Amino acid sequence: FLSRFFKYAKRGLLIDIPNPVCDITLPKPDKSSDKVVTAGELRLILNELSPTMALIAELAYETAMRRSEILKLTVNCLHLEQRIVDVVDGKNGTRSVPLTLRAIDLLEEAQRLAVAEHIPRERLFSVAPHSVSQAIRRARTAANLDSNVRLHQLRHTRITNVAKRGFNNAQIMIVSGHRDTRSVARYSHLNAKDVLHLID
Repeated sequence: FLSRFFKYAKRGLLIDIPNPVCDITLPKPDKSSDKVVTAGELRLILNELSPTMALIAELAYETAMRRSEILKLTVNCLHLEQRIVDVVDGKNGTRSVPLTLRAIDLLEEAQRLAVAEHIPRERLFSVAPHSVSQAIRRARTAANLDSNVRLHQLRHTRITNVAKRGFNNAQIMIVSGHRDTRSVARYSHLNAKDVLHLID
């Protein structure tokens, strides 16, 4: 933005001032965001986690919900018969998330665990956000997996998978919770082979 401003000042306003940012190069985008976690990698991660942490990790994979959204879930957010869960005060506000059949099983198990562990205020989980990320890192190391296998990549993977199935941008945004298509394009990692079945 600053570089464009100085170019405009020189060309459009005829103000000849040196551009102090012309020699600054911006860092390249982090390639780790392109990582799609395979089913095999997910199994290896889950095998190294405690039951609660495994539920959280697999919910991220099945729902594309963010870590904070999963940890805020309460019993009142669940509408399992309708296959919907409400995300309250998420990054982009409140929304409803469609659930896979596997996600329903996971949420039912989370309710059972919450009762067994006497978690207060009808919450499903009582763990700190950093503890989840730390557990995933340790599980990844124990499973000897690439450092790009992270909790957030499980969310990326779900978004990519629904995009590969032919969901349009509006449908993907319902799953992901994004408000604009640019974010969807950044998170859904497709290649030419993924669209071959759509072009004939």
